[in-house]
Amino acid sequence: MPPLWIEHSVWLASKKLILASQPRLQKADKQWTSATIDAQSAALALQQRLETRPKSSISTLNILLSGDWVRYAVLPWQDGLYQPDDWNAYARLILAQQFAGSAEGWRLCINPAGFGEPRLVAAMDESVYQVIIELTRTNKLRLSKVQPLFSAVHQLYRKQLKAPEFALVISEADQLCCGFWRDGAWQGVISLPQNQDSEALLNGGMAALLRQAAMLAQVSLPPQIYISSSTHPLAKLSLPECEVSYLGAVHPLFAGDWAL
Repeated sequence: MPPLWIEHSVWLASKKLILASQPRLQKADKQWTSATIDAQSAALALQQRLETRPKSSISTLNILLSGDWVRYAVLPWQDGLYQPDDWNAYARLILAQQFAGSAEGWRLCINPAGFGEPRLVAAMDESVYQVIIELTRTNKLRLSKVQPLFSAVHQLYRKQLKAPEFALVISEADQLCCGFWRDGAWQGVISLPQNQDSEALLNGGMAALLRQAAMLAQVSLPPQIYISSSTHPLAKLSLPECEVSYLGAVHPLFAGDWAL
């Protein structure tokens, strides 16, 4: 008898798509499949994985977007912005300046913040979002979330991020995303390409990447570093002049599979 409810989570990275599936309300091992992708083949790869997913009466789908699929920017506080449409227009202006192109075709997610505080915006291509909606509908799935990986990891581990000033680092096979937090707000979120293995990262590679990310964000490297990875076992990472805390996998369904 098939499970009543299966949760499916897709991790869409820059060059790989991974689908992990696990029944809810009962104990069972997760199942996962992966495919190598590029921007042109991602939709077809996702459709193929969804067609062959484990079946159940209820199927929910979560999408995690990383790599080349999401752009981040910090919006400095601006007086006179009272409505969501005002903040969206402001965010598109900042994104267009930061990434040297029009942001009109992007779907925005602006993190709420208090009065006078900067806000973090994540942007994805609206056409990619519409493809996800259509594939969800045709495969009779319930779409739960479409989240930037950075935002999902922050939400997952937010209770453990206790330092007043820190960097939150997500290490993937070919990407590194680093957010810098100070004065109760994000100061910058930087994505960098990286092609080093775990040994290289443990032996100076991570320190060099973090220094580069801090320079691009125009901040100093904070004393506390929090790291999440489902690709590299970095629990033993140490960095000069920084305290390092390894948080764990980027998502519970992507835990322990270093081959991802």
